[in-house]
Amino acid sequence: MIEKIQQTLRDSKRERWIALVILSFTMFAGYLFTEIISPLKPIIEKTYGWDSADYGMVTSFYGFFNVWFFMLLGVGILLDRFGIRFSTISSVLIMIIGGFIKYLSFKLNFSPDSFINFGFFQMKTQIFMASMGYALFGVGVEYAGITVSKAVVKWFKGQEIALAMGMQVAIARMGSAIPLIFGAKIAKTFDVPTVILGSVLLLILGLVSFFYYNVRDKQLDKQLDEQLLASKKANSEENEDDEKFKISDLEVIFNNRGFWYIAFLCVLFYSTVFPFYKYGPDLMVNKFGVSEDWAGLLPGLVPFGTMILTPFFGNFYDKKGKGATIMIIGSVLLIVVHIIFLLPFITNVVFAFFNVIVLGIAFSLVPSAMWPSVPKIIPEKQLGSAYAAIFWVQNFGLWGIPLLVGIVLNSTNPTISPEKRIVQESFSRAYNEVVINSEMKNAINITGKKMTKNDIDRYSKSTSAGLVEKVISISPQEEVSEIDTAQLRLEIYNKTKNVLSDYMKNVLDVTTISKIEDKENTAFVSMNGIVINQMAAIISEKKIKLNYTYTKTWIIFVSLSILAFFVALMLKREDKKKNYGLEKPNTK
Repeated sequence: MIEKIQQTLRDSKRERWIALVILSFTMFAGYLFTEIISPLKPIIEKTYGWDSADYGMVTSFYGFFNVWFFMLLGVGILLDRFGIRFSTISSVLIMIIGGFIKYLSFKLNFSPDSFINFGFFQMKTQIFMASMGYALFGVGVEYAGITVSKAVVKWFKGQEIALAMGMQVAIARMGSAIPLIFGAKIAKTFDVPTVILGSVLLLILGLVSFFYYNVRDKQLDKQLDEQLLASKKANSEENEDDEKFKISDLEVIFNNRGFWYIAFLCVLFYSTVFPFYKYGPDLMVNKFGVSEDWAGLLPGLVPFGTMILTPFFGNFYDKKGKGATIMIIGSVLLIVVHIIFLLPFITNVVFAFFNVIVLGIAFSLVPSAMWPSVPKIIPEKQLGSAYAAIFWVQNFGLWGIPLLVGIVLNSTNPTISPEKRIVQESFSRAYNEVVINSEMKNAINITGKKMTKNDIDRYSKSTSAGLVEKVISISPQEEVSEIDTAQLRLEIYNKTKNVLSDYMKNVLDVTTISKIEDKENTAFVSMNGIVINQMAAIISEKKIKLNYTYTKTWIIFVSLSILAFFVALMLKREDKKKNYGLEKPNTK
């Protein structure tokens, strides 16, 4: 009888791995929403008139409530006090509410001239709403993250815990990869709000999956209580005391030097990777000349690499140990990666490809050893609060680094956003005057519809984007002299207008065009190509820059990587002093 009582759901390999998959799905949905606008920076700049500082502001607000309102410490206490089941539901509800607010900020399409005043400063209404939604979502997804981490420890303690955490990370990272790789293409096919709404619907499915998980978790708790009673290792009073959180438990965590080394390594390491998701696609466009549509493809390889390698390295840690050494190797690789991205003369996309592969390896090494090491340093009783405190420290980086990168990028490229806007406005004016006011407007047919002003705007924006991609390879990287913006605006407008007029008069045939029903009108695509080639020559001659230079900005990532390496060394030294067992296997 006792033998049967001692068998629980987590003793079944099948049951604990099913629990892991359920837990991981919601984190998959959360990570997908986290990166949903990461590959859309160039598209959002053109569509909504943002600049790099606006983009940096919105992406930085992920950690705003977590950092400055101590939300993560609060939810860690909630987790330890009220348990995993309460925290699964509440965390995903917060994510859904925050995600829907962010969706509305794009769907309502606020005017660029709409501002909210806060006394001594003002903020664009759309930026404010998107930031608040993302900040609330950030509370929910981090809350879910620490809840899932504690749940994995609960189900896999004494088993293949590092492998399980590696698998959970791998599934979650798939959520990061999908928007990075396909987000821009989907946004151009539909629009930005539709992409965001789709990710909110996935969060709702995550809520449903958490309800099912809670049924199994309740069954496990009942079995564990029976196991404790049968073995006479605990009584109800002790069990109740184990479940209750006490403020004094925080002293155990904050007085532990090993905890602080892991926390600092976490914030430094993740601050060099997650902001790369936000700015990596833009880097690929501006430095390596990758098309906007697929700019997130290379950064998307990073989470795909972690999907494959994190479980492998986690399994190695379970069986062989060497956790502290694994973290040091990952930090070294990170330094190499960001130095290569920093060097201005490396612009070949092949180098970028191999570099993100190495980044994927680094991003597999450190988390695969870091998260399973926390239970070796902190007692399970305080584990929820410990993970929450680490996530809180991490969020200082997730809040501050994207904001800093956006500010530095803008300040070191002060002419880029205004000149892009001049080009876009000049194109739009020329297209509208020549095409909309031309008799050709009614003859040109797209998917069976007469061409409208929205169609013309779409083609002018497409031409502007194509021009930026075209001139990246010929635009100067050095500083350029100040440009007469009024003259530039007039010259681009006049030249574009002349090219369009000549093409429509001399090349296009009304009868032929009226029969074209391609989704992308081939005649207009051809005309746009001529405009791009003509304007690229002018912009090259005038040494106008339309692409951001990331060299000075990337010093931030190199510096953080070097600091992470030294913290990893100190963690290994602390392990030798305190004998935490970071270099020892996890499986018993």
